[in-house]
Amino acid sequence: MISRFRSLIQRNLVAKIVAMLVALILWGYVMNDQNPSSEGSFTVQVQLLNVPEGYKVTQGTDKVKVTVRGVRSLFVNNSDVDFHAYVDLRGAEEGKKEYKVRMEMPPGFELVDMTPDTVEVNLDPIISRRVRADINVNGSPASGVTVASVSQASSEVLVEGPASLVTEVDRLIGYVGLTSKNDTDFALQVPLTAINAEGKEVSGLTIQPSTMYVAVQMARGLTKKIVTIQPIPGDDLPDNLELVALKAEPLQIEIAGSENIIANLTSVPTEKVSLADVLKNTNKTVKLELPAGVTVTNHDVLVHIVVKSKKTGKNME
Repeated sequence: MISRFRSLIQRNLVAKIVAMLVALILWGYVMNDQNPSSEGSFTVQVQLLNVPEGYKVTQGTDKVKVTVRGVRSLFVNNSDVDFHAYVDLRGAEEGKKEYKVRMEMPPGFELVDMTPDTVEVNLDPIISRRVRADINVNGSPASGVTVASVSQASSEVLVEGPASLVTEVDRLIGYVGLTSKNDTDFALQVPLTAINAEGKEVSGLTIQPSTMYVAVQMARGLTKKIVTIQPIPGDDLPDNLELVALKAEPLQIEIAGSENIIANLTSVPTEKVSLADVLKNTNKTVKLELPAGVTVTNHDVLVHIVVKSKKTGKNME
């Protein structure tokens, strides 16, 4: 039996081997023709892994384009979501840095190209600090009535958020609007807004509390008068600069008080305008330094600061 089986196999052995090789070649040709290898592209979402706590995290781009090679059936059976791109932030430090994008692909694909192959990630630490809170009173009350005093629940409020934003905040501000209906004392909760030294809003922060309790005391019989605002410069200007001018906006303001207090007043000073961070011509919002018994509707004024270089003598635009 065994000899007959061996004889059957060995009969025409060369022809059988040739036939098998031809069959394999034809199978490979047919498979390659029906399922050829090609290149294609996918757009893949980039995920951030091992993100450290206590940071505001932003990334320059959240997608990459990958070019891969594989047989046609792979492209039919896979889509963008089957590819996984990620950046591992384990051990990452604060600040902006470029990180390598890693790619996981379905079996059978060969990576040809990935654009971009790095992603910029910014780790901005979350911090908090207490910031001065100012209440501005705008508008005009009823005839014969003026604002005697404005009391607020706290002089400072906690601000929390990314360090790049928190350090930009100069103060918090809230507004009380007066109308002709305001002829007696009143109180209200005033929303607070974070602003920078130029008076522009700084958003993306948490303010705690976000509103301030404010009590406004009204008075009758006070004398009103228009006086000049006198900006007072600090003595901390950088050594390489020279102060050219300080100009208040508005130039004048209406004050109110008893006749004997304001009779001889022709001007009111601002608080000292710090110049330590001045590098060029800039604007700062500062408060008025009012004598006792003198009131104004708005304690804040804008001061235009003009400086020039001691070396060149040119204004620092």
